[in-house]
Amino acid sequence: MRRAVLWIFPPLLHPAGAGAPAPAAAVAQVPVPAPAQSPAEDLFARKCGSCHTVGKGVRVGPDLKDVAKRRGRAWLDTFVKTPSALLDSDADARNLLVEFKGVRMPDLGLPDGDVKMLVDLVIRCSAEPCNLAGRFVPATSATERDMALGREVFLGLSPMKGGGAPCVSCHTVRGAKSLLGGGRLAKDLTNVFARLGDEGLDNALKSPAFPLMNKVFADHPIDAGEAFALRAFLYKANLGGEPARDDAWSAPLAGGLGAFGVLVALNAAWGRRLRGVRQPLTRRREDGKEHRP
Repeated sequence: MRRAVLWIFPPLLHPAGAGAPAPAAAVAQVPVPAPAQSPAEDLFARKCGSCHTVGKGVRVGPDLKDVAKRRGRAWLDTFVKTPSALLDSDADARNLLVEFKGVRMPDLGLPDGDVKMLVDLVIRCSAEPCNLAGRFVPATSATERDMALGREVFLGLSPMKGGGAPCVSCHTVRGAKSLLGGGRLAKDLTNVFARLGDEGLDNALKSPAFPLMNKVFADHPIDAGEAFALRAFLYKANLGGEPARDDAWSAPLAGGLGAFGVLVALNAAWGRRLRGVRQPLTRRREDGKEHRP
């Protein structure tokens, strides 16, 4: 249930923090607060929290508070287990698909027990407080050092512990000061802190709900300390308030120019490949013509 009804880009969330920042010494060391979660709460945080809240507003997907009052239990169980079974046939699901710009929730492959646990949790948390954030440390507690470490992780200057690709391979962020500007394969992340919120961004990094990112990091998970540093960096980037401007010197452009240069070099080399043979043959032919009566 990482995108448990459908995705939608939410209105801007004001990210400003308060109070004096608490130290966070390194990427691998994150302050640890909060009591432990129940198995159901932990499952929600891992599978649903990057896109949804229960009573805290729209994140990437809709707020699930009181969803059982809007849809029947059988409908919810089916949608959580296999959204594709409804998105192409059910009228309510089709209406939601139109409302949320055609972005589909993927089939998550959850067993029946997990589906029941998640739907029960959403119903319970609609009526009483739940710990859906887990062991969460807000990015507003980060230091400048944490933000600098996050930039290094984003750009790949500090390799990820799990061996994952650096974020800059697919994304760009204003102020990252990358030589190549960043990738264009995925979204500009300058204002992602405002779009997802701090908790949503944390879950999106640790347990990605986005199909491509999920495949990339399935076997190379982002460490909790790296996720904290990245949130700190993206929190700072978001404070600028402007989306990143397109950078003419970007990774795709650099790659295109490099490929063009290689083709030119190969063409030049190919054109000279038989010069050492052609020239003597040409001279012999010309000499033969001169000696003919």
